Amino acid sequence: MIKSLILYFQFFTQIPIPIGVDNPTEKMRTGIKYFSFFGLLVGIIEGLIFLISTQVMSLSMAWLVVLFADIILTGGFHLDAVADMADGLFSSRKKERMLEIMKDSRVGSNGVLVLIFYYLICFVSFFEIASSLDVKTGIYLVIAFNLIGKMSISLLFYRMTYSGSNPKGLGTVFVGVKLIDILIAQVSGLVILFLMFDYQGLIVYVAVFLFVLLYKKFVYKKIDGLNGDTLGAASPLSQIVFMLFIRWMLKL
Repeated sequence: MIKSLILYFQFFTQIPIPIGVDNPTEKMRTGIKYFSFFGLLVGIIEGLIFLISTQVMSLSMAWLVVLFADIILTGGFHLDAVADMADGLFSSRKKERMLEIMKDSRVGSNGVLVLIFYYLICFVSFFEIASSLDVKTGIYLVIAFNLIGKMSISLLFYRMTYSGSNPKGLGTVFVGVKLIDILIAQVSGLVILFLMFDYQGLIVYVAVFLFVLLYKKFVYKKIDGLNGDTLGAASPLSQIVFMLFIRWMLKL
């Protein structure tokens, strides 16, 4: 468990952990059962940033600070993926050209637009409910925001087919993830969501689950499988779905 978490922090965040891990590829794959726990840990770090920020500013501004802190903490890892995914899959080109576009380090108009709407939806959704939130619920939202992103990615590993242009790309690491590991990641995440939001957390999870299924079907139709960018893009896209539905649930 510890070695897998170390690898996830080394790869998915900018936190320096100078510890070598043997067989990193295997431990990243088999450690998927702890992927939701990794999301929880990142969420707790950002939750502390949110808590400190609320001491000197409003909840909405504290949320904005967290969104900025997330970029620093993760290096915008999944945001880069969602921009590349949008540029590639919405380019109206053939599969091979879509994959080439996703490998291009430059960001196109589709990538810019999806990032703009990502932040707009995340901030406006929180702003609409900020007046009715207390600090504790705000912290729960920050934690769940990170948790749901990792849960959504792990769902995509089920019977995953790799379709990247690089035979040694990141996506290949997660081909063959065992169903039991995916289930453990989902169930552990569900328990945390339930503890924080009661039945509302379970309803929101169902919405995210259905979205991920539709997203996977869409990507397979475009490029006959998944690659690193389409995997990573699932995190911010699912976070958007989470914010839209949790906003609705908390306003009931």
